[in-house]
Amino acid sequence: MKKNTGCGYGHKKCPALPPNDKAKSRSLFTASEQFANADDQEITVVLGDVLIQSLTEADFYLPTYARAIKNIEKNVSLTQCKAIPVVDNPNYVKLFVEGIVHKNIQYVENAYGVVKDYSIDIPFKAYDQVELANPVDFPFDFEYSVKDNVLQRRELAKDGMGADRCEFGSLTFEINNEPIKCKLLASAVNQWDIVKNFDNWGRFNKVTEKMDINLVIKLTQKQQPNFDPPTPPPNDDDLCGDSYYANTQNSQNVYSKFRKIIGQ
Repeated sequence: MKKNTGCGYGHKKCPALPPNDKAKSRSLFTASEQFANADDQEITVVLGDVLIQSLTEADFYLPTYARAIKNIEKNVSLTQCKAIPVVDNPNYVKLFVEGIVHKNIQYVENAYGVVKDYSIDIPFKAYDQVELANPVDFPFDFEYSVKDNVLQRRELAKDGMGADRCEFGSLTFEINNEPIKCKLLASAVNQWDIVKNFDNWGRFNKVTEKMDINLVIKLTQKQQPNFDPPTPPPNDDDLCGDSYYANTQNSQNVYSKFRKIIGQ
């Protein structure tokens, strides 16, 4: 049996799928329609600047016993920031934030001598639902829920007693929405240190830190211009036909046309 040495570790980004077999195919027909004007451009919308807080406690040991801590420098960096829209409410997202507080600790072992330097990373997490200044844009969102994205099609068998097992088809679709991006604008760490584990000379090597971590995060999303379909004229017998969409394609909403294709 071939040994699996990858295990998915070591990838900074989502790796590509392994290569698959390829079938021979023929493209018989291609059609396209445009729905936007030349002046319309994709824009980056600021959804909001969010203040989120994490209360974190950590224990760590110094490499040697210390008489006193002289200084602690702190730097905050994020290892994960993901905003998930709240169902049926584009004005809120659930924010998942993870990061590291990098600490550089300077301490002395005795009343005289050199100052020692010790660095440690303390992970933290912050999860919360936050309100946005501008709503999330999901142009392919539907007015009602879609339980399955596959519509199976079968033909009646010749005897009329069931489905033909040799011919079948389906309609499938995937929705690729623009992601919500995060940017760390500012951070503040308010901490309280408690030293423990003393030796016979009153020195310590264990520190318990209680941190109040405050982050200011900017959430942005690329959004498409809003193209509203024109108001149909009254008493038009062909409102649902292809000619209506063909005559108004320059102002037709592309997302509404996609909904029509998949039967939504």
